[in-house]
Amino acid sequence: MLILEQFDVRLIRLCETDLELIRSWRNAAHVVNQMIYREYITPEMQQAWFQTINNKYNYYFVIEFEGKKVGLINAKNFEPEIGFGEGGIFIGERDFEHSFAAVYASLTLLNFVFHMMTSIEFSRVRILKDNVRAIQYNKMLGYELLTNQEATDNQLYVLTKERFKKVGLKLNKAASLFFAGSNLMKL
Repeated sequence: MLILEQFDVRLIRLCETDLELIRSWRNAAHVVNQMIYREYITPEMQQAWFQTINNKYNYYFVIEFEGKKVGLINAKNFEPEIGFGEGGIFIGERDFEHSFAAVYASLTLLNFVFHMMTSIEFSRVRILKDNVRAIQYNKMLGYELLTNQEATDNQLYVLTKERFKKVGLKLNKAASLFFAGSNLMKL
């Protein structure tokens, strides 16, 4: 099982035993309202989805922060031949929505994607136009809105490896100031 550890988070590769927890978070109002797909997810739908993403082109991780499972982060639909992947994150536990969990998890996954998966050259995220918090958050990580996306409801943002090397360096340094332990990634 793949586990990434850096800063105060552990990213644990999604396994079947966590599907019901993820489904309960995903159906929660505070999560579903920020998603493109907003329909209720049944156990059968969750199982079918898991069968489609449980492969070498999709990396879904349960976020563990302060010893508790708090959310899900992913790098999905890898296309190694063109150096592409798509990211996503949500915090399912309301008590951790405004913690460092999302920031540390995002930095850890982006460090993994851009520094350890050498074929990846850019990442993209899809964000609803009215999800101001997610837009600001992803811009802080270095994502930029693709041109001609302003009018669409489902906007596409891109982060290149080159841009992350600059922005990520600053973010990793800042995260290290708030974290007392080692900032080196453990696999």
